[in-house]
Amino acid sequence: MDYLAAHESDIERIVNEFEHQGDKKALETRVYDYLSHNPIKTHRTCDEPYAKLDFDGICREVFDFHDQIIDLYKTLIGKAEIPEAKELFESLLAMEENESMRLARQVGRMQDL
Repeated sequence: MDYLAAHESDIERIVNEFEHQGDKKALETRVYDYLSHNPIKTHRTCDEPYAKLDFDGICREVFDFHDQIIDLYKTLIGKAEIPEAKELFESLLAMEENESMRLARQVGRMQDL
């Protein structure tokens, strides 16, 4: 299994845990308003198809995507109307920041090779 597939399955496992253990009111919080004004976008750092990107180009694109998700969670924390939703978004933010740092460490190791 390659790194990206393993990384995706880790995040998927963590999100599934949030779905099973999270407060139902918080899980039903909608993000439509945010996403209609600030949609998560790919290819903000490049115009090339992914198949044509080099290692650094792919890294920039992946980290830009993570940064957008982090911004989403920070915004939603500020807009949360119930404590359960705020707590959920804070947990998701911490998860995303931890996964981004883990990815950065692993990318650094790959560059050392």
